[in-house]
Amino acid sequence: MMKDRYSEVLSVQQECCENFKSQYSPIDQEQLVVISKGVYEGDPLEGVRYPSPEHMSGWWLTTDQYDGNTESLITVHFSHIIEHRPEVAIYMALPYGYRFMLGGKEEHVWFDEDVANDK
Repeated sequence: MMKDRYSEVLSVQQECCENFKSQYSPIDQEQLVVISKGVYEGDPLEGVRYPSPEHMSGWWLTTDQYDGNTESLITVHFSHIIEHRPEVAIYMALPYGYRFMLGGKEEHVWFDEDVANDK
């Protein structure tokens, strides 16, 4: 990915975090994101960021196509999210515990303390 595009994403992410009065916690392009079917296809989705090991971003992105079977999920590099769903990438510097819904009837962002405390 071009460096300029990633720099642009980081800038927009920082604005997003300021907007929600949250800590700015960017992820590296090579960190992994867990996704379900429908994410790349543009379906409405929910994102949640869990405390995770260093190689993982902590983000799980799921659509209505996700049936609860974790074996159906795949991990992809953050750079692929920027490529396929740039409108999602802006939220991904929000820290652990944040959730967002995008593309459905309602779009919103909120903090979930249980997720942040890994419960």
